[in-house]
Amino acid sequence: MFEWDRNNLRKIRAHRIKREETEQALLNDPIPIYEQDVKGERRFVYYGETNAGRLLAVIVTERGEKHSGGDGL
Repeated sequence: MFEWDRNNLRKIRAHRIKREETEQALLNDPIPIYEQDVKGERRFVYYGETNAGRLLAVIVTERGEKHSGGDGL
């Protein structure tokens, strides 16, 4: 369901966030905040909560059936 590239994983590690936490935040009924256009690609910003109760802001790019994870803050 989620597709991660090396750059995205590096970004979330810099924030001391694990990939699993970011995915949990997106699967636990996140709140959509806004969308933006970056070089012709639509990105969506969500606030979500991990299973442990950690609140994250997550940027997502939807590509067909998959979602590409972005920054988790």
